[in-house]
Amino acid sequence: MEEGFFVDTENIKQLKKQKIEDLPYDDALKCKYCDSPFIDSELYTTFNINSCKDCKYKNIKFITKTSVFKDYLLSEYDIRNIKYISRPNPHKGNWHDMLLYLEEEIKNISINKYGSEEEIEKNKNKKKEIIKNRKIKKLKMRVRELKRKTIVQEIRKEIHEHKFEGSGIKKKCQICGLEIEQEII
Repeated sequence: MEEGFFVDTENIKQLKKQKIEDLPYDDALKCKYCDSPFIDSELYTTFNINSCKDCKYKNIKFITKTSVFKDYLLSEYDIRNIKYISRPNPHKGNWHDMLLYLEEEIKNISINKYGSEEEIEKNKNKKKEIIKNRKIKKLKMRVRELKRKTIVQEIRKEIHEHKFEGSGIKKKCQICGLEIEQEII
């Protein structure tokens, strides 16, 4: 009980102890890997994962959007509703932000789409083969175009020298029939 300007310190100490004892430590969020009470708020709000900052980098694997397309053969349509963390691009700051997805979640979606990891590997190999064939076809087209250009250049080089016959004002080439008139000045 307070009387004037004097505060009863014993009463305050008892209230603090009571508040500390009333806190529900068992119900509080804890890291699912190390039981630490310090949860990374970004992971919790984005992915609803209880993990501390130390375990975040040890136990949880992230994958970039580019790797999702290359390694798991998912399309933009497949990952449109998946949650991600956005980070500044490490290569250049003015490029688009790097999007990080949970690898476990991406793997599950890919397996649901293709059936199994073996099917994913088969499709990756098929895609690599298609890209390889496309490059070979493009190279053959370049070689064909280069050959065509060199043949045209060789034909152009076969220009003959005129052999004119006749003297005087009009002369005519013996090979191609070109006629030249010269004016005497």
